[in-house]
Formats: sequence, structure tokens, C-alpha cells
Amino acid sequence: MLLAPLTLLAAWSDPPLEALMRRLAAVQAAEATFTERKTLAALTAPVVTHGRLVWRRPSYLAKITDPPDAETLVADGDRLTVTEGEAAPRMLDLSAEPGLRALVDAVRGTLAGDLAALSASYAVALAGDPAAWSLILTPRSAEVSRYLTRAVLGGTEAALRSVEFAQANGDVSVMTITPLGAP
Repeated sequence: MLLAPLTLLAAWSDPPLEALMRRLAAVQAAEATFTERKTLAALTAPVVTHGRLVWRRPSYLAKITDPPDAETLVADGDRLTVTEGEAAPRMLDLSAEPGLRALVDAVRGTLAGDLAALSASYAVALAGDPAAWSLILTPRSAEVSRYLTRAVLGGTEAALRSVEFAQANGDVSVMTITPLGAP
């Protein structure tokens, strides 16, 4: 769901974007479950997967997808390790893959509360209030725009609750996130 940026006044104690980034930056580690729904132009039905997310400052993010689509993605610094099922892990250098890096940095930059990292790759807009916020990220570079038209990350307070990626080819991925211990 794409939200238009709103005027935010009373709900945020400081300038809204900076206030949100400070709240997010205070989180040292988090774990959550997810359900991801991918609508792909090449398929007639969406692909739905489930799994777990793990975040640790400063830059560790793991996405562990449950069987039957078992896959583990671990981004740590500039390296992405991909393990599909029982196959041997593949390692990718994110600095050599700008489209992939932009996807990873959208999530990691948000979780880290790192506005500088987000702003390096995206025009950043904020909608909502602390109880229900959305960051709308629009790629700055033509190279990233070839893959991704926008990312919308939503949350409550300092918890990420959703990630939506709209790709240039028409594919859309929507991940619904439930922090462990949350209702």
C-alpha cells in the first residue's frame, strides 16, 4: 500500500523523520516472523512464503524462509550469503550489485535508523505518525530504478511491520512482519 506523505505535527516530538530514525537507531537487535506474498508477472498466482527475520546492529540482517521454499539470506556488511535448501552457500559482494544492495539497504537502513544510508540511494518521504508510519523510498539512481520503482516500509513505534518492493518489471513483493513477542 502506497501512502502519500502527510503533514505531521503533534504526534512527533521533533522533526518527524529524524524522530523516527532515532527511535529505530535505539534498537540493538530484533527478531520477527514474516509472511511474504510475491506477485510475479510470469505467474498466475502469488507465491507465499513464511519465515523469520533476525537483525543485529550494525549491519547484520538474516531472512530465513521456511520449507518447502527453504532459503537463507544473510547480509552482513558488504557481503550477502545465499543458501537455497541444502545447496552450498553462495557469497555475493553487495558493492558490485547496486540493485541488490539497494534492496538490502532499504531494510537495513530503516532498521538501523540510518537516514544517511537511506538518503544515499533513495529520496525518503514519511507518512503517518509514531503508531502507524510509512517510509516511502524512491530510487535516486537510474541504475537502481531499472530494478526497483519504490519501496514502502511501514511500522509502529520502533518496530518494522511491513516491507513492500515494487519492481520495474511489474513484480511486487509485500512482506508482513510480526516482531516476536508482539500481538
